[in-house]
Amino acid sequence: MAGRYSRNKGRRLEQELVNLLKDGAISAHRISMVESGHALKGDLLVQSKWKAEVKGGAQVPKFLYKARKDGEEILFMRRDREKWLVCMDLEWFIENLADKTELENHPLKNSDPEEEN
Repeated sequence: MAGRYSRNKGRRLEQELVNLLKDGAISAHRISMVESGHALKGDLLVQSKWKAEVKGGAQVPKFLYKARKDGEEILFMRRDREKWLVCMDLEWFIENLADKTELENHPLKNSDPEEEN
């Protein structure tokens, strides 16, 4: 049972992230191992070129969140004898990496909450 729960939780996190990226005018979709014939590794394909891994829950180290509380936009990290990694806030990523022409025409960008009241 624990395996099925973990798999389903992973799928939910992946789909939630796909939806958030799409809302920010960044194309993304889940990678289907069956459809790709196991050729693509990873959880998501972003902007049709970047493979991404999605992690959630207790396996995400707390220090990542603590390090970001000081106001830095980007966190660079490296373990001894490993490659550098980059961590950033999703909103910052979307704001700075979304296709600005798509974003200008995006419904969320053009909606004014004051007009709805």
